[in-house]
Amino acid sequence: MHLQTKAHVVTHGWNALAPARRRCALAAVLMLVPALLAAADPSIRVVGAVQTDALVELSGIAVSRRVPGRWWGHNDSGNLAELFAFDGRGHSLGRVAIDAPELDWEDMASYERDGVAYLAVADTGDNFSFRSQLAIQIVAEPSAELPAQPLKPLRTIAFRFEDGPRDCESLAADPAKRRFLLIDKQRSPAGVYELPMDPPPGVVATARRIADLPPLYRDPLPPASPAGSERYRGTATAADLSAEGRRLAVLTYTHLALFERRGDEDWPQAFKARDPLLLRLPALRIAEGMGLSADGKTALIGGERLHSPLLRWDEAPH
Repeated sequence: MHLQTKAHVVTHGWNALAPARRRCALAAVLMLVPALLAAADPSIRVVGAVQTDALVELSGIAVSRRVPGRWWGHNDSGNLAELFAFDGRGHSLGRVAIDAPELDWEDMASYERDGVAYLAVADTGDNFSFRSQLAIQIVAEPSAELPAQPLKPLRTIAFRFEDGPRDCESLAADPAKRRFLLIDKQRSPAGVYELPMDPPPGVVATARRIADLPPLYRDPLPPASPAGSERYRGTATAADLSAEGRRLAVLTYTHLALFERRGDEDWPQAFKARDPLLLRLPALRIAEGMGLSADGKTALIGGERLHSPLLRWDEAPH
């Protein structure tokens, strides 16, 4: 509903209200207006839309480390185990099947080690917190010519969280420290976990909690919000790390948060030392896909819908 229409609804019959009810209604309107008027950050803009009909629930995005201008994405649960290649405006560059289960893929990350480019896919969705074991599938990133045959994972990292099952939609690769970072969802405060990249073969690894994620939603909750929505505001729906490991980007349904790590800090110290840069998104339905460029100066964002708009953030030149 447009704001002008809302104003008409609010003011219609205003004089018929008792004074006490007027004051309550006015307070509710004043709380609601800032949320209605909150503007998206001008550094985030719409640059295109996903053109691939099969990419119906874009749940994870990662930049290519092999082909300039290429990005990767995947669907959420209930779809085929495939990775989709597209350019920065959403035009399809092909797709490749992965010879691995797709129980609930929620995020992906790209990274390089010893000159080899990898893609990691997080099979970590667990809305009801009942999965005793999760997995990260590691594949070698294909070249510009995508293979016709399914890619076989080089490695499957089976793991569990040290403090019990939880839903997780955020994965970032930190090859310099030989670890993955994961952020849980639906908990307050959300936990940031580290998982070794090279656990011993045949071992179910443990993701250890290293920090609490700072709050990522600071606006008052509008009074007309659906019941239970406070559980999801500010929750992490995707994450990514710059190649040198000093910028961590975290996506929520309403904001892109950028954290910086300085000197010898690890993320627990960085979270305490400074607030993130919080950038409000333009309206985007179920914003759950986000990838960060290797230099950490660009992010591509999409939502779980057919032909999702693609948003792009670019760091302003200094």
